[in-house]
Formats: sequence, structure tokens, C-alpha cells
Amino acid sequence: MKISQKNRKIGYTYGSVSGSFPFRGEKSIDYESSLERDLIMVLEYDTNVVDVIEQPVTIEYTNNNGRDVTYTPDFLIHYRTPHSVYSKFLKKSRLIEVKTHEALVKDWVTSKPKFKIGFAYAKQQGWRFGIYDESRIRGQCLKNIRFLSRYRKYQFNLAQEAHILNHLKTVGHATIENLLKFLNVKEDEKGIALSQIWHLLAMHVLVCDMTLPLEIGTYIWIRIIHEDFYEDGI
Repeated sequence: MKISQKNRKIGYTYGSVSGSFPFRGEKSIDYESSLERDLIMVLEYDTNVVDVIEQPVTIEYTNNNGRDVTYTPDFLIHYRTPHSVYSKFLKKSRLIEVKTHEALVKDWVTSKPKFKIGFAYAKQQGWRFGIYDESRIRGQCLKNIRFLSRYRKYQFNLAQEAHILNHLKTVGHATIENLLKFLNVKEDEKGIALSQIWHLLAMHVLVCDMTLPLEIGTYIWIRIIHEDFYEDGI
């Protein structure tokens, strides 16, 4: 098994979506399908993810027919690895293959040997290997992220923001409904106050369980950054 670097070249593929995703304003990550794009969107929101590398390596190997072939996984994901005694909780880097469920079923016989090679290489590096289809990417979390993304660039009342944060520091957590009651805003101003809460969630100032739908009964709390452990993520 040999390893080589490969510069990704995005080309047009009939029926697919390709492009470049501006990852946290730090770099661009190329993708070759809408499913890959959606995965990058989820990873960008996850504060425990520190880097995503597209097509990180090309693995050269000899298949069962004696032919020299290659396999290039789609992404390598690196997570935070703080110095901590809680090492069993730390997420290992993950080598990722992204395919639709339909493609996995259709091409399973030819793809399985490649996935085995990817698994072996990841294990050799101390990483994990994973296959991601729609069921692992396009869930409630992605729906929430798309919804919150429209509020990221909004500017709101800083005094009210401080009021929200001070209250949550006192009570620990609260539903959005109870927080709106605490703010005691007028009926015609509730929409603005709610938008400010969505903005704080979008900017990771506040956090919630992103695997559940965002609604008036959602519990929210202040994001806590632990020096010796993970940040509150998704």
C-alpha cells in the first residue's frame, strides 16, 4: 500500500453539484456533490472540528485481480485534541467517504475493497474511517444550521444581548419561550427578540441540542469553553 498526495481538480459531472465552500472564512473547501457540500456545512458549525481537508491522500494498492488501482477518500476531519485526562472522550481524526445511499447499494461490490483499504489506512494512522450517506448528513442538525445561517450577519441590541446572557448565567438554561417572557418585550417586538436569539445560536454564543427541531420550547444555554476539554459543540 503506497500513499501519494493528489491535488483535487473539480470538473463538471452530469447530474451533480460542484463548487467551493468558504469554510469559516479561513479557506475554501472543494466539493463534488450537494451531499459533500451539506457535510461541510455541518462540520463548519461543529466547534469541535478544527480542520477539514478534501481528498487528503491517494492510496495505491493491488486488488484481488492483481491490478494496481488507487483509492482517494473524500475528506479528512481533524477534531480538537486538548491536553486532558479525559482522553477516552476525545474524537479521533476521521477519514470520510461520502456517497448517496443509492450509489452505495449500486456500487457496493466494486467499492467494498476500496473501503477496506481506507479502513486499514485510517487505522494505521490512528484515525477512524467512516462512510457517510444522506442518513448521516441530512438530518435535523443540517435543517437547523440552514435556518440559523440567515441570522448570522444580523446586528441587534447589545444591551438586550447582555440582558439575555446575564439571565442565562443566573438560571443556567431556559426555554426560548421563558426567555422571551423574561425579556418582557412588547408583542410587536417579539419577532426581533426571537431573531436575536437565533443570531446568538448561529454565532455559537448560545447552544442547544441541535439534533432536535428549533422551536419555542427549545432549551438554550451559554456556550462554555473548557480549557482542558471540549468546547460545547453540536
